[in-house]
Amino acid sequence: MLLGKTFTYLPVGDVGYRLNLMAAVFAAGAVTVFFQLSLLVTKRTTTSFAVACSLAFSYYFWASAVVAEAYTLHVFLTGLTIHLLVKWDKSQGNRLLFAALLAWGLSFGNHMSTMLKGPAVAFLILRGFQQNRISAATILLAVPAFVLPLTLYLYLPWRYSADALPYVISHSDSFGLGPSRPHDDRWHVEDLNRIAIRVIDIRLQVGK
Repeated sequence: MLLGKTFTYLPVGDVGYRLNLMAAVFAAGAVTVFFQLSLLVTKRTTTSFAVACSLAFSYYFWASAVVAEAYTLHVFLTGLTIHLLVKWDKSQGNRLLFAALLAWGLSFGNHMSTMLKGPAVAFLILRGFQQNRISAATILLAVPAFVLPLTLYLYLPWRYSADALPYVISHSDSFGLGPSRPHDDRWHVEDLNRIAIRVIDIRLQVGK
Protein backbone atom coordinates (compact mmCIF):
# COMPACT_ATOMS: atom_id res chain seq x y z
CA MET A 1 0.00 0.00 0.00
CA LEU A 2 2.86 2.39 0.75
CA LEU A 3 4.43 1.80 -2.68
CA GLY A 4 1.00 2.10 -4.26
CA LYS A 5 0.51 5.47 -2.60
CA THR A 6 3.81 6.62 -4.13
CA PHE A 7 2.64 5.64 -7.61
CA THR A 8 -0.63 7.56 -7.18
CA TYR A 9 1.37 10.79 -7.40
CA LEU A 10 2.38 10.09 -11.00
CA PRO A 11 0.85 12.65 -13.38
CA VAL A 12 -0.61 10.04 -15.74
CA GLY A 13 -4.06 8.50 -15.96
CA ASP A 14 -6.29 7.94 -12.95
CA VAL A 15 -5.51 6.15 -9.69
CA GLY A 16 -6.44 2.74 -11.06
CA TYR A 17 -4.14 3.22 -14.06
CA ARG A 18 -1.24 4.29 -11.85
CA LEU A 19 -1.57 1.27 -9.57
CA ASN A 20 -1.74 -1.06 -12.57
CA LEU A 21 1.36 0.70 -13.89
CA MET A 22 3.12 -0.14 -10.63
CA ALA A 23 2.42 -3.83 -11.20
CA ALA A 24 3.79 -3.58 -14.73
CA VAL A 25 6.95 -1.82 -13.56
CA PHE A 26 7.74 -4.52 -11.00
CA ALA A 27 6.91 -7.21 -13.55
CA ALA A 28 9.49 -5.71 -15.91
CA GLY A 29 11.94 -5.53 -13.03
CA ALA A 30 11.30 -9.19 -12.18
CA VAL A 31 11.98 -10.28 -15.76
CA THR A 32 15.22 -8.30 -15.77
CA VAL A 33 16.33 -9.80 -12.46
CA PHE A 34 15.68 -13.35 -13.60
CA PHE A 35 17.57 -12.68 -16.82
CA GLN A 36 20.56 -11.53 -14.78
CA LEU A 37 20.20 -14.51 -12.43
CA SER A 38 20.13 -16.98 -15.30
CA LEU A 39 23.11 -15.26 -16.91
CA LEU A 40 25.00 -15.50 -13.63
CA VAL A 41 24.33 -19.24 -13.38
CA THR A 42 24.55 -20.38 -17.02
CA LYS A 43 26.90 -17.74 -18.53
CA ARG A 44 24.80 -17.99 -21.70
CA THR A 45 22.93 -14.98 -23.04
CA THR A 46 20.63 -17.00 -25.31
CA THR A 47 19.55 -19.32 -22.51
CA SER A 48 19.03 -16.41 -20.15
CA PHE A 49 16.94 -14.58 -22.74
CA ALA A 50 14.76 -17.68 -23.18
CA VAL A 51 14.31 -17.94 -19.40
CA ALA A 52 13.29 -14.28 -19.17
CA CYS A 53 10.83 -14.60 -22.05
CA SER A 54 9.34 -17.75 -20.55
CA LEU A 55 8.57 -15.79 -17.40
CA ALA A 56 7.46 -12.60 -19.14
CA PHE A 57 4.96 -14.28 -21.47
CA SER A 58 3.65 -16.95 -19.10
CA TYR A 59 -0.11 -16.68 -18.62
CA TYR A 60 -0.33 -16.14 -14.87
CA PHE A 61 2.60 -13.76 -14.69
CA TRP A 62 1.21 -11.65 -17.53
CA ALA A 63 -2.22 -11.61 -15.85
CA SER A 64 -0.63 -10.39 -12.61
CA ALA A 65 1.34 -7.70 -14.44
CA VAL A 66 -1.73 -5.79 -15.59
CA VAL A 67 -3.64 -5.52 -12.29
CA ALA A 68 -2.87 -3.86 -8.97
CA GLU A 69 -1.81 -6.91 -6.97
CA ALA A 70 1.13 -7.85 -4.76
CA TYR A 71 2.36 -10.68 -6.97
CA THR A 72 4.74 -8.92 -9.37
CA LEU A 73 6.44 -7.13 -6.48
CA HIS A 74 6.73 -10.48 -4.73
CA VAL A 75 8.36 -12.08 -7.79
CA PHE A 76 10.70 -9.10 -8.15
CA LEU A 77 11.85 -9.19 -4.52
CA THR A 78 12.16 -12.98 -4.59
CA GLY A 79 14.29 -12.89 -7.72
CA LEU A 80 16.38 -10.04 -6.34
CA THR A 81 17.01 -11.91 -3.08
CA ILE A 82 18.06 -15.09 -4.89
CA HIS A 83 20.24 -13.19 -7.36
CA LEU A 84 22.09 -11.35 -4.60
CA LEU A 85 22.57 -14.53 -2.58
CA VAL A 86 23.93 -16.48 -5.55
CA LYS A 87 26.20 -13.61 -6.53
CA TRP A 88 27.46 -13.37 -2.94
CA ASP A 89 28.06 -17.12 -2.86
CA LYS A 90 30.21 -16.83 -5.98
CA SER A 91 32.20 -13.76 -4.92
CA GLN A 92 34.13 -12.25 -2.04
CA GLY A 93 32.89 -9.66 0.43
CA ASN A 94 29.71 -9.41 2.47
CA ARG A 95 27.95 -6.36 1.07
CA LEU A 96 25.93 -8.57 -1.27
CA LEU A 97 24.84 -10.68 1.71
CA PHE A 98 23.63 -7.57 3.54
CA ALA A 99 21.77 -6.43 0.41
CA ALA A 100 20.17 -9.88 0.01
CA LEU A 101 18.94 -9.88 3.59
CA LEU A 102 17.60 -6.36 3.14
CA ALA A 103 15.64 -7.47 0.05
CA TRP A 104 14.41 -10.53 1.92
CA GLY A 105 13.22 -8.38 4.81
CA LEU A 106 11.38 -6.09 2.40
CA SER A 107 9.66 -9.14 0.94
CA PHE A 108 7.99 -9.80 4.29
CA GLY A 109 6.25 -6.45 4.00
CA ASN A 110 4.62 -7.62 0.78
CA HIS A 111 3.87 -11.35 0.94
CA MET A 112 4.29 -13.79 3.83
CA SER A 113 5.15 -16.73 1.56
CA THR A 114 8.58 -15.11 1.62
CA MET A 115 9.30 -17.20 4.70
CA LEU A 116 9.64 -20.24 2.41
CA LYS A 117 13.03 -18.88 1.34
CA GLY A 118 14.25 -19.21 4.94
CA PRO A 119 15.84 -22.68 4.62
CA ALA A 120 17.76 -21.68 1.47
CA VAL A 121 19.02 -18.46 3.06
CA ALA A 122 20.07 -20.30 6.21
CA PHE A 123 21.83 -23.01 4.18
CA LEU A 124 23.93 -20.53 2.19
CA ILE A 125 24.88 -18.55 5.29
CA LEU A 126 25.82 -21.67 7.27
CA ARG A 127 27.86 -22.99 4.35
CA GLY A 128 29.69 -19.68 4.15
CA PHE A 129 30.36 -19.91 7.88
CA GLN A 130 31.70 -23.47 7.58
CA GLN A 131 33.96 -22.39 4.72
CA ASN A 132 35.29 -19.51 6.86
CA ARG A 133 33.99 -16.99 4.36
CA ILE A 134 32.01 -15.18 7.03
CA SER A 135 32.36 -14.98 10.79
CA ALA A 136 29.82 -15.09 13.57
CA ALA A 137 30.33 -11.35 14.04
CA THR A 138 29.46 -10.75 10.39
CA ILE A 139 26.29 -12.77 10.74
CA LEU A 140 25.29 -10.69 13.75
CA LEU A 141 25.97 -7.51 11.78
CA ALA A 142 23.78 -8.82 8.97
CA VAL A 143 20.76 -9.30 11.24
CA PRO A 144 19.82 -5.57 11.32
CA ALA A 145 19.74 -5.57 7.50
CA PHE A 146 16.96 -8.16 7.70
CA VAL A 147 15.14 -6.68 10.69
CA LEU A 148 15.13 -3.04 9.53
CA PRO A 149 12.54 -3.52 6.73
CA LEU A 150 10.24 -5.32 9.17
CA THR A 151 9.76 -2.02 10.98
CA LEU A 152 7.35 -1.13 8.16
CA TYR A 153 4.76 -3.01 10.18
CA LEU A 154 4.98 -0.23 12.77
CA TYR A 155 3.05 1.88 10.25
CA LEU A 156 -0.20 0.12 11.21
CA PRO A 157 -0.31 1.05 14.91
CA TRP A 158 1.10 4.50 14.09
CA ARG A 159 -1.74 5.24 11.68
CA TYR A 160 -4.23 3.76 14.11
CA SER A 161 -3.06 6.11 16.86
CA ALA A 162 -3.42 9.04 14.44
CA ASP A 163 -7.15 8.28 13.98
CA ALA A 164 -6.54 8.06 10.24
CA LEU A 165 -8.95 6.85 7.62
CA PRO A 166 -9.89 3.95 7.36
CA TYR A 167 -9.92 3.37 11.12
CA VAL A 168 -12.31 6.22 11.87
CA ILE A 169 -14.88 5.30 9.22
CA SER A 170 -14.50 1.61 9.95
CA HIS A 171 -16.61 1.94 13.08
CA SER A 172 -19.60 2.77 10.88
CA ASP A 173 -21.71 -0.26 10.00
CA SER A 174 -22.74 1.48 6.77
CA PHE A 175 -19.25 0.79 5.43
CA GLY A 176 -19.31 -2.80 6.63
CA LEU A 177 -15.96 -2.34 8.32
CA GLY A 178 -16.69 -2.93 11.99
CA PRO A 179 -15.02 -5.65 14.07
CA SER A 180 -15.71 -9.04 12.51
CA ARG A 181 -16.45 -10.80 15.82
CA PRO A 182 -19.80 -10.09 17.50
CA HIS A 183 -19.74 -8.51 20.98
CA ASP A 184 -15.99 -7.87 20.61
CA ASP A 185 -14.83 -4.26 20.18
CA ARG A 186 -11.18 -5.24 19.76
CA TRP A 187 -9.50 -5.25 16.36
CA HIS A 188 -7.92 -8.39 14.94
CA VAL A 189 -5.57 -9.12 12.04
CA GLU A 190 -8.39 -10.16 9.72
CA ASP A 191 -10.13 -6.85 10.43
CA LEU A 192 -7.06 -4.87 9.34
CA ASN A 193 -6.75 -6.90 6.14
CA ARG A 194 -10.44 -6.45 5.35
CA ILE A 195 -10.23 -2.70 6.02
CA ALA A 196 -7.19 -2.29 3.78
CA ILE A 197 -8.91 -4.07 0.87
CA ARG A 198 -12.09 -2.03 1.35
CA VAL A 199 -10.27 1.29 1.43
CA ILE A 200 -8.44 0.48 -1.80
CA ASP A 201 -11.83 -0.26 -3.41
CA ILE A 202 -13.28 3.02 -2.13
CA ARG A 203 -10.32 5.06 -3.38
CA LEU A 204 -10.48 3.47 -6.80
CA GLN A 205 -14.19 4.24 -7.02
CA VAL A 206 -13.99 7.88 -5.96
CA GLY A 207 -10.62 8.57 -7.65
CA LYS A 208 -8.98 10.03 -4.56
